[in-house]
Amino acid sequence: MPEEKFEHIFKCYYSDIYNFVYHYIMDRDDAEDLVQDVFIGFFEKYKSIPEEINTKQYLLAMSKNRCISFLRHKNVIDRNNLKYFESLIFSTTSEYDTTYDDLFSKLNLAMDNLSDLQKRIVEMKLAGKSYEEISDELNVTHSQVHKNIKKAYSKIRSFIDKNPDESKYLLLLYLFFHLF
Repeated sequence: MPEEKFEHIFKCYYSDIYNFVYHYIMDRDDAEDLVQDVFIGFFEKYKSIPEEINTKQYLLAMSKNRCISFLRHKNVIDRNNLKYFESLIFSTTSEYDTTYDDLFSKLNLAMDNLSDLQKRIVEMKLAGKSYEEISDELNVTHSQVHKNIKKAYSKIRSFIDKNPDESKYLLLLYLFFHLF
């Protein structure tokens, strides 16, 4: 494909494709990455695309498929991270001479810094609920759940930095949030 033609297609459709992807996954950085992937994929496949295909519709279909794959991948990672976190808690409890209840009492201290929504999301996630279940129950998007997990991680990390004596108990919690 000539560079000028690709540049024209990119300029014409970028904002529409970006808006579509952003509203699908509700994260600006991830949306930018996915849109870039869509246009790279389009550029690579251009020669094999029939000329009668509507370019915008083709880009939107590619975008939807990328979004679905992205969200599925995040779901798998989240499920595995929760299992990993639980195994860390149970495997290291005796080393820190604490109980599961002690860990969650320390978590409650750290969670005092979180918004009500962030607290609910963290509690639901620790209870084993998926992003989809949390978003349905709280009537928020999947991406909002993910963003609030990130914000909660940041606040809890700040709590750990300010309270180093609590860090041995919150190390596992830190690992949990760091993995998301």
